[in-house]
Amino acid sequence: MRAEVRLMVVLCACLMLSACGSLLPSERAEVQSPFLDYQDAQHRYEQVVPGRTTRSQLLSLGFDPLSQGNAKMLSFIDVRLLFVQPNIPIDYLPDGLVTCLQAKDRCIGYSFDFSKTDSQRVGSFWADLFNFRKRRQVQGWSFRPVFVLIDDVVVHKVSNGEPNIRRVEDKKNPLGPLQGAGEYFSDQLK
Repeated sequence: MRAEVRLMVVLCACLMLSACGSLLPSERAEVQSPFLDYQDAQHRYEQVVPGRTTRSQLLSLGFDPLSQGNAKMLSFIDVRLLFVQPNIPIDYLPDGLVTCLQAKDRCIGYSFDFSKTDSQRVGSFWADLFNFRKRRQVQGWSFRPVFVLIDDVVVHKVSNGEPNIRRVEDKKNPLGPLQGAGEYFSDQLK
């Protein structure tokens, strides 16, 4: 009977050690958006045609700063600060922006920031637990479009983003749990 108990203990220990990787924390960060992924956002962005797309059409494509959130509503001054640089003449700007700057108060902009990332801790559970090494894999996408409108018509658009975020963060602490203890104690003495 004792041999059976020992065997059970050994089996349980093996199962626990093999599953330690799943004990590492994970996190997911998503800026709410109407888009499934980067390609979906890019596809809808491409449907916006400066000089033709109206505000209501822009909103129906999912670029609605009031209902979707994660947007900035830009005034004429904000648009100017965003696009006009001291060393670049205004004549160099696209026609839609120049027209917008001339329209002043009739010119507004919408700036969005959509993203989705998943972060998984990977590696040794014990090294992570005792703070010797923390590894994190980050995957996701981000998309940041800006639309400039005069009255109710889009006159300029521009975007940037990262369609395929793949990053590994690796932090090593040779002293393990003692790493940073000096900073902690010096903070306590203040």
